Amino acid sequence: MKRIILTALSLILFLLLLVGVTARLGWWPVSATAVPPQWESKFGQALLQVSLSDQAAGLKNPIRPSNDVLIGGLKIFKMNCAGCHGSRGQPSQWRTQNFYPRVPQFADNQPHLLAPQMFVAIKQGIRYSGMGAWNGMMSDEEIWKVATFLEQIGSLPPEVEVNWKTSQ
Repeated sequence: MKRIILTALSLILFLLLLVGVTARLGWWPVSATAVPPQWESKFGQALLQVSLSDQAAGLKNPIRPSNDVLIGGLKIFKMNCAGCHGSRGQPSQWRTQNFYPRVPQFADNQPHLLAPQMFVAIKQGIRYSGMGAWNGMMSDEEIWKVATFLEQIGSLPPEVEVNWKTSQ
C-alpha cells in the first residue's frame, strides 16, 4: 500500500514538473486565434461554473420574468452586451474568432447559468477574459433584468420573442 501511494505521488510530482518545464520553455500556445484543445475549454468552463455558483450562493433574483422586465432586459442587452455577445442572426465576428476565451453568443447558445450566477458575472466581470465588470455602470436592477432576460432567452414569451427578432 505504501508503495502504491509513493508511486502515485511520484507520478503527480513528475506531471507537475513536466507541465512547469514545458510552460517555462514557452511550449504552451498563447495565441488568441488558435482553437484550444477540448479538455482546456471544458476545464475552464467547469472552473468558471463552480466559481460563479459559489459567489452566487444565497443570491435570489428579486424580480419576476414579466414581459416588461424581459423587454427591459432585452433593451439593455442590445445596447450594452450585443456588441460582444451578438444578437439574433448577427453574431459578433471579432469576438468569436480572434478572441480567447471565445465570447459566448447568447442568441445561438442559451447560457447554462442561472440568473444569480449571471448577475455575479455581469456585475463583477470575469478575470482573464474580456468580460468587464459593469458594477457602477449599470444599476443592480438593470443587471438583474439582463440576467433574467438571458436566463429566459430560450423560452421567451411571444411578445418578447417578437421584440428579440425585430430589434436588430
